[in-house]
Parts: sequence; C-alpha cells; structure tokens
Amino acid sequence: MKNPLLYILLTLQITACKTDTAVAPTIMYQVPKEIEVYVDRFIEEAKIRGLEIKKENLLAEFGITSQGDACGQCLQATNNPDKAQKKITIVKNSICWTSAKELNRETLIFHELGHCWLGRIAHKDNLLPNGAVASIMTTRNDNPYSPCEYDITGNGDCDKTARRKYYIDELFDEKTPTPTWAK
Repeated sequence: MKNPLLYILLTLQITACKTDTAVAPTIMYQVPKEIEVYVDRFIEEAKIRGLEIKKENLLAEFGITSQGDACGQCLQATNNPDKAQKKITIVKNSICWTSAKELNRETLIFHELGHCWLGRIAHKDNLLPNGAVASIMTTRNDNPYSPCEYDITGNGDCDKTARRKYYIDELFDEKTPTPTWAK
C-alpha cells in the first residue's frame, strides 16, 4: 500500500466496527399486573424454601403460543439460558385464564416460571400412586391443587387445595417425597 496513513485509518475503522457488535442484549422485566400477582407469589414461595429469585429478566404477555392448544409457554435463548431474556406467553381464553379459578391461574404461571426461572425444561408426566399428577410441570391440564365446583365422585376427594404445599415443594425440589394423600 502506497499511503501508510490510509492503511492505518482503514484498520482502525474495521477494528472499531468489530467492538460494536459485542454489545450484550438488554435484559428487561415487564409483566402485566394481572400476571405479576402470581410472579410475586412465586418469588415468595421460593424465599420460603431458601431460594432467592430476583424480580428481573422476565417479559410476560397475553397472546398466542406456538404450541397449539397450550395455555402458556416460556421462551428463552438456549445458547446461554442464565443470561437470556425470559418470556412467558399466557393464552387469555376461557379455559386457560378468563374463567379459570385463582389456583388454576397460579398453577399455570408457576409452571411457566418453573421452565423460565428454575430451569425445569422437561415436562414431568408421571403419576403418583393414587393417579394424581406428580408435578405441576406436567403437560396434563388437570389442575392438581384446585378447588372444585361439586363432588361428582361422592368420595369427598373433590377439593384438592390441601395438596398445594406438596406441588409447590416439588416444583422447587424434584426430590420431594410422595405425600401420604397420594399413597
């Protein structure tokens, strides 16, 4: 090259462009109030169990999932899940949200936060000895600790709200032993 000054300027310009591409993406927290009540409850349940989860790195929205009939979905970049933006989408229809009972909504949000914040990527569809789902990380939509409208079985086992502690314990610790009500 005849002009060394031109060569130096060209090298500096190319090098400067390379450093601009290394900027990390912005991690945000933006959650509708209607969902945030359950996010706060999740953080509190984690705290009770000795885990600190910060209220950050989560986008939540009502919308349509890419999984067909799923009521919710967690999306995040898989190359570095600890640093990736977490996003949950909740379907706001009658079955999933609008007509759902309080504890059913909680189960849905906790399930999605289990994927996003606890790293529970895989679903857990196994059953307890009594036939109840073993985890809220199941793909089955049977509301494992919800109240019911009426007892069609006649055996008084309709209201499952007393099961909530087991399911929350299992969400945060997969090694939680089988509860006595499930044997």
